[in-house]
Amino acid sequence: MTCLEGKTIILVTHQVEFLSSVDNILVLQDGQVTQSGTYEDLLMAGTTFEQLVNAHKDAITSLDSSPSESKSEPHITDNKNWLNKKSNKEKILTKGLGVQLTEDEEKDTGNVGWNTFLDYVAISQGSWFFSLSIISHVGFVALQAVASYWLAFGIQIPEITILMLICVYTLISTTSMLFVSLRSFFATLLGLKASKAFFHKFTDSVFSAPMVFFDSTPIGRLLTRASSDLSVIDFDIPFSFAFAFSAGIDLLATIGIMASVTWQVLIVAIFAIAASKYMQGYYQPTARELMRINGTTKAPLMNYASETSLGVATIRAFKVQDRFFEEYLKLVDSDSSTLIFSNATLEWLILRTEAFSNLTLITAAFLLVYTRKGPASSGLVGLSLSYALTLSGIQVFFTRWYCSLANYVISIERIKQFMHIPPEQPATLENNRPPSSWPSKGKIQFEDLKVIKSYFFSAFLVKISNNNMMPMFFIMHGT
Repeated sequence: MTCLEGKTIILVTHQVEFLSSVDNILVLQDGQVTQSGTYEDLLMAGTTFEQLVNAHKDAITSLDSSPSESKSEPHITDNKNWLNKKSNKEKILTKGLGVQLTEDEEKDTGNVGWNTFLDYVAISQGSWFFSLSIISHVGFVALQAVASYWLAFGIQIPEITILMLICVYTLISTTSMLFVSLRSFFATLLGLKASKAFFHKFTDSVFSAPMVFFDSTPIGRLLTRASSDLSVIDFDIPFSFAFAFSAGIDLLATIGIMASVTWQVLIVAIFAIAASKYMQGYYQPTARELMRINGTTKAPLMNYASETSLGVATIRAFKVQDRFFEEYLKLVDSDSSTLIFSNATLEWLILRTEAFSNLTLITAAFLLVYTRKGPASSGLVGLSLSYALTLSGIQVFFTRWYCSLANYVISIERIKQFMHIPPEQPATLENNRPPSSWPSKGKIQFEDLKVIKSYFFSAFLVKISNNNMMPMFFIMHGT
């Protein structure tokens, strides 16, 4: 460090801690040199310079003094005492700041109903695709029912040949395939529009966010929304919607066909549906909160993985790989446990739904055998029993995808949290621009300037004006 030896160094600064090392000090105030001399001479003069130095020392003393640090032991052998002292320091620091820079992750609570899914349709502007998908599946179910009734009645009519029976059935079934293809097509278009809309709104909001947002938001929260939550919106929600709504329509059609043969089955069917709905209402709050908790456990895991990968050289240098790996496994377990509990609660619901469906099946079979009077059409009896046998599978399928869709909308909630971030102020304010001749004078006037890092903290520079600013020139001669 001898390259500046023998040269004169000029420092322009407000940092008082450098003053004792300089050879000569010039104090400027209001554009004029008000004092000149060495550090000791200016302190002995008892002027504004001494007040500035004393104020700096008082500020440093107040920051360094702390009740928890006044009685520190030179050697701490008890690990528990060390942890307690560390905790006390953190409490004092938090109490002094009054705020925390990193905010806790926002998590909705309670039942929001299907408003979130309606927002999904509204944001994607896919109401037409939503309606056309439902209408297409209604057409598919109607044609399937017509085909079934054609077989049931046609086989009893001698005038209808087997060839005609098969040809008409094939024509109706082929037409129904067109409708089910349209259902999948419109559901895919809905998912595509929603994917684009949510992605663009999410990225535009994040990229326009102020810097304070990135100071208070860990990167893991952005990565989980940009990866897993957007993936759910891209792939899971469109197909869950198609499966849930189609299974619901199939369930109503099946019960309707069974009731057309034996109307008494409606009594048990309505009871079974009401009981299943009650069980869903009992299950859904737990599943919903588990999915919300699962969304918040992914961010610490991704943060830990990214930070560990950046500091892997230091971790290996201190030979603490095992400790970091154990901590990583704890975070993985915490994230996976919510999924395990969610699947367990879903199986709990499916078990009870199957029981209610079997009750409806047994009732329908009993009514067909013992309560139907008169010559029963074998075709209608077979039709009713065939639909009754599929009732359990349809209701379980509907329950599974309906609950999955209700859980997947949690990802829509999480994406929407970052879709309305207050943007950074524009670089140019068109309505508040200075005249083209500005500045007319080479002078900048400060009046009560306040400098603040972010809205989390109070201002660290207040009431800064030209009349109380004291720039100083320090001249240090090389030796």
